Amino acid sequence: MKTISINELFDREIPIIDVRTPAEYEQFHIPGAVNMPIFSNEEREIVGTTYKKEGTEAAKELGISLVSPSLPEFYKLAKTISQGKEFVIYCWRGGMRSKSLAVIFEMMGLPCRQLVGGIRSYRQTIIEQLEKYAKREVEFVVLEGLTGTSKTEILHHLKENGYPVIDLEGLAAHRGSVFGRVGLPERSQKEFEAKLYDRLNEIGETDYYVIESESKRLGNIIVPNFILEGKQKGTRIHVHAPLSYRIQTILNTYHPEQNAQKIVKGIHKIEKRLSEEDRQHIYRALEEENYGTVVEKLLLDYYDPRYTYKATENIGEVINVHYQSLVEGCHLVQDEVDRLVPKLRSEGEKVSL
Repeated sequence: MKTISINELFDREIPIIDVRTPAEYEQFHIPGAVNMPIFSNEEREIVGTTYKKEGTEAAKELGISLVSPSLPEFYKLAKTISQGKEFVIYCWRGGMRSKSLAVIFEMMGLPCRQLVGGIRSYRQTIIEQLEKYAKREVEFVVLEGLTGTSKTEILHHLKENGYPVIDLEGLAAHRGSVFGRVGLPERSQKEFEAKLYDRLNEIGETDYYVIESESKRLGNIIVPNFILEGKQKGTRIHVHAPLSYRIQTILNTYHPEQNAQKIVKGIHKIEKRLSEEDRQHIYRALEEENYGTVVEKLLLDYYDPRYTYKATENIGEVINVHYQSLVEGCHLVQDEVDRLVPKLRSEGEKVSL
């Protein structure tokens, strides 16, 4: 059986097959890997229980009985995925699941390699590389502003124009509020860190990063300390937009008419922090499907006060930018970043000296 290390895998363009369960794959997988689970979620749980209660041999026998009927299908799938090229197969630790199939594929003439250490080797690489990035001396430009000021859209504009943007909300698939997961997929901490690692690699050498001002948590995702420290010290571009603009931005983002139940569920989570009068006002507006009023009340009575308080944690220089439209906001913020770049490079050179 041939093997391949994670570093060798990074250096090659090669098909990758993940033989773990659909649940394991969904939580975290190597980018580009195709899921070909040899056990269903339920089957893996049964095999694990057998291992704990009856031992290794009993678990192996059960595993073989479950996998054997599907071997012809696995062979066909592997041929289709690999297209005659050498391919890599992995499981959790480079154990029985991938080893068994790798041996069978080799016997059947398929050019297969098993990933040494399984996906754990990939995970360990991510941890090590993020630690290296954390030690770099890089300045931060922090985009901050009240909810609904199109900070995410402005970040996307900057990224599309080649700026070193780290879109934390995009990487976490969470918008940083109690409604942050509405319309977005679930994402694990491991998957977030993998995507962050990929983005940092994509940016490469830089004197600065552009980020949005975020809390330590984005739903279930924890933001790395080096980014939080950079945020607190970074130069802040504080964006301002009219209330009417902000309300419409949120309506366009969350589509409450399509996600009414999730919106109500989110409001239930924060209703204790609202006055009785505000709660009645909001729930009455929900019954009438007057979502503009719902958004306005939540902004003025919940989000704005909380955001203003959290902003006091940051200590960097503040640049204020006011705009009436997204196009104007994108251009004004980009102008400010361009103006800051020579200063940021100068600061970076001082640190390196």
